[in-house]
Amino acid sequence: MLKLFTPVFILLLTIGSLLILQERRVFDYSTLVHINPIPHTEKLVVEKKYAEAEEYLSFFMNEPYVKENPKAKLLLKLIKQKRNSSKYKTEKFIEGIVKGESDEDIGRISAIASDFLVIGDIRDLSIQGSNYANGKEVDSLIVALSSLGLIASATTLYSAGATAPIKTSISVLKYGKKVNKIPHWLQEKIIEYVKVAKETKSLNKVNTLLEPIYKMYNKVGLKQTLNILKISKNSKELQALANFSSRFGKKSPILLLNTNNSALKYATIMPNTSSKSFIHASTYGEDGLKGLKKMGEAKFMKRVGFYSNLSKTTYKGNLNSLFNYLLKNIPNSILYGIIFLGLFYFASKFFSLVKRLI
Repeated sequence: MLKLFTPVFILLLTIGSLLILQERRVFDYSTLVHINPIPHTEKLVVEKKYAEAEEYLSFFMNEPYVKENPKAKLLLKLIKQKRNSSKYKTEKFIEGIVKGESDEDIGRISAIASDFLVIGDIRDLSIQGSNYANGKEVDSLIVALSSLGLIASATTLYSAGATAPIKTSISVLKYGKKVNKIPHWLQEKIIEYVKVAKETKSLNKVNTLLEPIYKMYNKVGLKQTLNILKISKNSKELQALANFSSRFGKKSPILLLNTNNSALKYATIMPNTSSKSFIHASTYGEDGLKGLKKMGEAKFMKRVGFYSNLSKTTYKGNLNSLFNYLLKNIPNSILYGIIFLGLFYFASKFFSLVKRLI
């Protein structure tokens, strides 16, 4: 019995080692390491960026490795308490009025409210006109946006409802200019398209440019729209970012941050991958998305132990868990050693058999 068991056992070890090495050749799952969100969150808290800190940490709170972490739960609780205090909200509201910018929604609302009205456009044009008269620098983008705002308000080609997205986008862009979040390519495009709108009294062309901005604003809010706008390089990428934000909503900016912006590329490559799987993979950084693409959704999620789409018995489940453990922990050197010894064992048995037959 032992004589029969030994070659079967060695054969199984050899085949198992080959399977693990083959899977690692496709993608080495053992290299994946979860992003720890606590250090970056603590850094943001020290910098008093509470809104950004809550948004960043909340992205990870659905993940078991963070959700069950007492330090993460306490940190999130303290951040929420700070942001919900009346004193803090009042400070941010005043900050929006005084500085014209804020990192909190209440401050941003107070900062841009007038920009949605005609009075805001007239005010900004007056300021820039005064700058010109006094030999000071004129902000050509603010002039273009304010002029566009007046056209959008006055034109008879559009109803009030149709111009609302344009007016909203103008407010977003004006605010973005104040906080230096509008890329150079977009500034040039806006100025160019506003000239066309003035000449033709039509908003068709400029609406094509502003529509993705409005789309993003509705999905992720002002702050994150500006963060996404800042990384765009051209109109095509802006549209892709708008589609990306529609798919992942307010998680979009953190997805891009965690993956060094590569999430945009992988989202395009993997349009049918579930958002839940995509977001989980991103908690491993760019390597997680790379593994998701190479291994496929079902296999990747099974390997990281999140869920399995395969129906299985307990027996098969145990075998799969064992394989996952070995895949993650056993060194390649040991696998090569097992394969070498296995081949040596069967080669020696083969030659012994041949020798007997001769």
